[in-house]
Amino acid sequence: MPHSHSPQSPQKPYLLDGPLMETIERRRCVLMRMAQDLETCGVPATERDTVRLLLALGYYHLDVALLAGEARMVAFQEIVAREMGRS
Repeated sequence: MPHSHSPQSPQKPYLLDGPLMETIERRRCVLMRMAQDLETCGVPATERDTVRLLLALGYYHLDVALLAGEARMVAFQEIVAREMGRS
């Protein structure tokens, strides 16, 4: 099941508060969570569809605007690595 954010989620967009190192770590965590959700749901063919899917899963607009392309790339890389590991 995707790790979507519920309206009650205490998480905030990763850029809005906290010291720099926490910001970098939160960015990485959000990115990896997005990539996992994209893998689970099926990576969309276009970046536009990726943005729509991530927004539908409850990710914050700012996070999606900044990380959707990279999350899509990471999801594709994970899929390729998994398939290569099978052969």
